[in-house]
Amino acid sequence: MNRPSPFVHAALLLAVLANAGCGRGFPPPELPPFTPIAEPSPADVEAVLFLVGDAGQAETGRSPLLARLRTDVERWSSALGRDSAVTVAFLGDNVYPKGVRDRSDRRFATDSLRLWSQIDVVSGPAALRHGTRAWFIPGNHDWGGMVGEKGVTRLRNEEEALRRARAPGGADVVMVPEAGRPGPAIRDVGTGYRIVILDTDWFLRPLDEDEETAFFGRLEQVLETSGDREIIVLAHHPWQTSGPHGVTEGGRALGYYWLLEKSGTLVQDLDSPVYADFLRRFRQRVAAAGRRPLVFAGGHDHSLQVFGGLDPTDPAHVLVSGAGSKLTRVSAADGLRYAASRPGYMTLIFRVSGELDLFVTAGDPELQPCGGEGDARDACMGRGVAAFESAYSARLAP
Repeated sequence: MNRPSPFVHAALLLAVLANAGCGRGFPPPELPPFTPIAEPSPADVEAVLFLVGDAGQAETGRSPLLARLRTDVERWSSALGRDSAVTVAFLGDNVYPKGVRDRSDRRFATDSLRLWSQIDVVSGPAALRHGTRAWFIPGNHDWGGMVGEKGVTRLRNEEEALRRARAPGGADVVMVPEAGRPGPAIRDVGTGYRIVILDTDWFLRPLDEDEETAFFGRLEQVLETSGDREIIVLAHHPWQTSGPHGVTEGGRALGYYWLLEKSGTLVQDLDSPVYADFLRRFRQRVAAAGRRPLVFAGGHDHSLQVFGGLDPTDPAHVLVSGAGSKLTRVSAADGLRYAASRPGYMTLIFRVSGELDLFVTAGDPELQPCGGEGDARDACMGRGVAAFESAYSARLAP
């Protein structure tokens, strides 16, 4: 592999300086006011879908977020009391920093610990009793940052670990789409909603034009044949972001954008030519089908963000839920309704009446993760779990 030039190293440093930051000491952008909605009673709920991305550095016993999420999963699994009524979608970057390495690698144990920490979220007694599911969507770190068979091998390692977790009596966990395939994978919720799941990192690698064309043909068919169902897209890379993966004008002024673009480093940013092409072709299919998705949810940036779509080919609602184990800054952006650099996750609640509600649950950045050992760590975990609150809520449909 060719080593980056000194110019690229300089560009990376400028990128870090321009984009660094998390919730600590960075004021949040000004946001429009909102009127909170009440969480419905279980009798009024058909299904619950949790959205949490970039949790690949969190570990059981050190992550208040995973502990709080597991509690919510258990609460809803017990309250609904029906098989497959509750699902957790892990929105990629499920294992930092390089995905699940081979069993012979000395770092395999750490990789496994981080994956199993998320599997544990749906392994409580109520979750197991009622068939609560977890979908693990591939992200760029799950690919190990590699292309071709080397990257797919990392995905298959993760897929194999999930298969072992599904042993009789185990958790209902699966990689969606399958390792090395872009999707769209389809999951329906009742009669009113269709969930479309993509591996967006598949598009950021050298591809055969016929493969891409075939994918977008399948996507257009899904949009055209979904009938009256509202469409919710789940992926790792978001449709829009006000975080570091959305290139800023300040970054352009510093000049690092040009250097990183030339080096190929920017492939993971939304302004990169390859991802911009993915969004362009997606928009074409939306226009051709005359069906915009209701929701596009991703992670990738390590924050919590809610946007309203501004263009007729935008999803009506854009969600970024990537604050599973890391935090980065957020800035002002067009269409932004809520944003915070706080650990947290989102919940979509599908009502029996057909309505869809969004709840954003956020915690304290200072209590994520919990270091140390013994009583100090346990005290941090207790405070961290208690600090989570409903920070934003909204009716998304109808």
